[in-house]
Formats: sequence, C-alpha cells, structure tokens
Amino acid sequence: RQRQMCIRDRYILWLVVNHINFKMPKPQERNQEETKVIFQSWLEEKLATASDINVEILGGPENTGFSNETLSFRVSYSLNNKNLSKGMVLRFYPEGFFVFPDYDIHKQFLIMQKLAAHNIKVPNVLWYEESDEVFGTSFYVMEMAEGDAPSDNPPFHQEGWVADSSEEVREKIWWGWVEEMSKVHQVDISTGEYEFLNRPELGDNYLDQELNYYLNFHEWAMEGEAHPVADKAREWLVANKPVSNQSSVIWGDSRCANIMYLPDGEISAVLDWEMASLGDPCMDLAWGIAIDDCNSKGVGAERLPGFPGPVATIAKWEALTGFSADNFDYFYTLALYKFTVIMIKVVRKLEHYEIMPMGLNAHINNHVTPMLEAKLKEL
Repeated sequence: RQRQMCIRDRYILWLVVNHINFKMPKPQERNQEETKVIFQSWLEEKLATASDINVEILGGPENTGFSNETLSFRVSYSLNNKNLSKGMVLRFYPEGFFVFPDYDIHKQFLIMQKLAAHNIKVPNVLWYEESDEVFGTSFYVMEMAEGDAPSDNPPFHQEGWVADSSEEVREKIWWGWVEEMSKVHQVDISTGEYEFLNRPELGDNYLDQELNYYLNFHEWAMEGEAHPVADKAREWLVANKPVSNQSSVIWGDSRCANIMYLPDGEISAVLDWEMASLGDPCMDLAWGIAIDDCNSKGVGAERLPGFPGPVATIAKWEALTGFSADNFDYFYTLALYKFTVIMIKVVRKLEHYEIMPMGLNAHINNHVTPMLEAKLKEL
C-alpha cells in the first residue's frame, strides 16, 4: 500500500508540474491554414504600404498545447525597396475553461506598450484588435523575441538549457530578473498613467485589492469545499495585514521563467503581464522567490549552483529600488497562498479536459500545498 501511494503521489506531481500554466485556455482548436489566411488578409490592411506579404506559421496547437492561446508566425514583406522579415506572435483572448476568474488581454497590451518607454525589455507590441470580427475573439500582435525562457516543464532546476549552463550564466539569469523587476518598480505611478491597473472595486488600498481578489478566487475555485491549508492561510493573511506605505507597478507573475534569455544569460524580453496590478513592490520580489522555491524544493530538487539565495536577492533588490522588504515574510506567505489557490483551478482544468484523472484530490494536495503548510508553521 505504501509503495502504491508513493507511485500515485509521483504521478500526481508529474501531471501537475508538467501541465502547470497559470493562464491556460481550452486546448487550441483553430485551423492553422484558415488562421494564416485571415491573418495575412488583416496584415495587408495594417501594412498598407507594403507588398508581397507572406505569412508562415511557426507554432500551432501541437506545440503550444495548454499555454495561452498563442500562435507564432514568420511574416515577410517588401517595403521601401527592402525585403523584410520578422517573427510575429498573436495572443488571443482565451475561450473555454478559465483558471483565473477573469482575463484582461487589453491590460497586457497596454502595460507592455507603456513600460517600453522606461527601458524595460518588454516585447514590442504592434497592434491590439478589440473586435471579435476577425478571429471570433479579441487579440493583440507583438514581435517575437529571440532566446529561450527557463523551463517550467520540467522545472529548470531539474533539466534543460539552464541546468546545462555554467554557474556564471545562471547567476546572470537570476540577477537579470532582479534588475529588470527593479526597473518596473521604479516607474513613476503618480502621474495616473497606470490607473488602469487600479481595482478600487476590490478595496480601498492596493493590499486589500490583491488580498480580496484571491479570497474571492479561493471561494470561486473551491465551490464550497474545504481546503484545510489554504483556509488556514486565508485566516492568517487577513489577521496579519501589514501597513504598507510603498507602491509601484506590480509585474504579478515576476520570475525567471517569464523572461527570454540569450545563451549567455542576457535578457531579450520580459513576458507575461496577465497578473499585473498596483501594490507594494515587495510582493513581486516575494512571488519570484516563492515560485522558485516551489519549483525546486517543492518538487524535491536542489536549486542549481550559481543561483543567489534569498538574503542576497533581497539586499540587491532593496539597493536597486530604495524600497523596503520589511514585510517580506507576509508577502512570501501571500505568494504561496495565491499559488495554492491558482493550483486548485489548474488541476480542475486538467481534470476537465481529461488530462488528469478525477478523484486524485490533487487540487488540494500538490507540490505547493506542503510549502504553504510549512510556512504557516514557521509564523
């Protein structure tokens, strides 16, 4: 019986870790050829002065799977007597089973557009199409970035190009994340330019907004069922809210795996702004460290040599931003709680599409749950 339980636990962990993606829509069902024809016709209007436009599909449903509904293209055209070619990425508003209660694709476009003016290496966004008349849903187009992102599937501390890199490159990868995140936190929000990230309907201050969003998310995801660890964390987080007097743009899903790197560890693009908001910037710092812990210690893997630890990381971030990490423990606990809540819907989605069998209780017991439980015991 003990051996059977170990095998089952490993199976659950494999399923969860190898299909984890916070913003998964339903499996893609778009006809690639039809999409290519429609996109080429749409581009002919957007690139009205260009000629000989040709579109080639680079990535489709077979290799994007459960990720955001995204398609990649190579677009070639002639303009001003020059032959040009660039990679373009279409990201669609997702349809089907939602992991998050909502999804704001226009917010993603806007924040990348605005942060580009602050020397932050976001992808170059080209167009946003609000209408659903083209593809049946809204979408935006951005330029494709070079390089590779550290893998979530499997976690990069276990295998992949990061594991095969030198310690020097790994250190550069980590500090690159900290430095780019710090640039985001130094953007001036007093002008009101980022007010579209404010959520006053959720609370009078930014911390209440974030906390209430996930408290509502928790209730929605569990559908009346108890989650002993998350329920206990919810009580602690509400009872121990710190007073925060610092605020900035929050990346949200701030971590190395959401950055494209060149082989030498240089950053080429900072990705995934679905969870962007306004709030205490320490929240981003804690999220990146917490998710890295879950994807190493949480899956029984040692962090790779070369990656700086939390003490050095916190000190570096404080020096770069001038912000305080005094409330780091609270935001680290909040990060684990948020990840735990997200995992409820990730697992339910895997079950919904019959990728994971029903009845394994993995929406409650997965690689994040013991991390949150252990943290609560420390507090």
